[in-house]
Amino acid sequence: MADSEAKHVVFASSGSNERGEEAASLPVPEATGGASGFGEASPDLLRNTPSNIARLEDVIEQCEGRRKYLKQTRSPSDGGDVRWYFCKVPLADDELAASVPRTDIVGKGDYFRFGRRDSLAIEASFLQREDELLFYWWKEYAECSEGPTGHPSSSKKLDQQPNASSPKGPQSVELYEEEEEERVGVPVKGGLYEVDLVRRHCFPVYWNGENRRVLRGHWFARKGGLDWLPLREDVAEQLEVAYRSQIWHRRTFQPSGLFAARVDLQGSTPGLHALFLGEDDTWEAWLNMDPSGFSSVIPLGGNGVKLRRGYSKSDSSKPTQDELRQQKEEEMDDYCSQVYAVTV
Repeated sequence: MADSEAKHVVFASSGSNERGEEAASLPVPEATGGASGFGEASPDLLRNTPSNIARLEDVIEQCEGRRKYLKQTRSPSDGGDVRWYFCKVPLADDELAASVPRTDIVGKGDYFRFGRRDSLAIEASFLQREDELLFYWWKEYAECSEGPTGHPSSSKKLDQQPNASSPKGPQSVELYEEEEEERVGVPVKGGLYEVDLVRRHCFPVYWNGENRRVLRGHWFARKGGLDWLPLREDVAEQLEVAYRSQIWHRRTFQPSGLFAARVDLQGSTPGLHALFLGEDDTWEAWLNMDPSGFSSVIPLGGNGVKLRRGYSKSDSSKPTQDELRQQKEEEMDDYCSQVYAVTV
């Protein structure tokens, strides 16, 4: 593609990926509309404006599935703000989204939040198809799970068999071989990208590019800093089940001396568990691990990692470096949507 025929938009504003390479600009052809279902959406509706945000908030509030995610207590740790994220490091060819991240808390700087309008649009689409999408997601997650012997799960309950000859385990091409229809997703980033909620991919619309993992942030952790980082969906779901059962009502004295309710979590860290303390209006939760376990995320002998339900901004009066990078990413999204609205 000639330089005169392309623009360059940075997908991840700054930082290096896991391979030690600087985040590179992605070539973006001039938008002409009509690709992958994007022609169905008006360019003006893709802009991050107060009116578009308010419209999508109304759509979400009308969704029946939204009710269970609303704040149900008056605890400062409780909230109902769900946010969607994308990984700045692309997935490998045929790598399943459920296989990453490999830590229970996403790495600092590894994921960016979608802009407010885009996040609301993704959540609205998710709630309208929640049962179907969760079926596919947990099916994929089961394919990526490891059994007690450390090998990929056979997932017999789902009538799926992993490819034993593949060192990477089950791959996207195997799990979705019956779904080869044209990909149509939720338009984001001014219509230059779409989000495939079945596979939890973010992919470019007008040129061939790599898929990036999309993550739904519902429960968050604050570890060694000021920013709240999303937990992987499987860990968040276990915490949500405990929350809805009001597990803090069943507190007992723990070996540490704390009067708390313990929830053992199935995750990537051995001995991972959450402790719920307090009463209805004052409950709080901490993520911790047994001393026999090992984790690069949770320090041994520490007080654990503070948890909260629903997204919240940092308590710092000044934006952190991660938040500044996030703001630059959203400014780029706004610019893309404005440019596209002019060119169509």
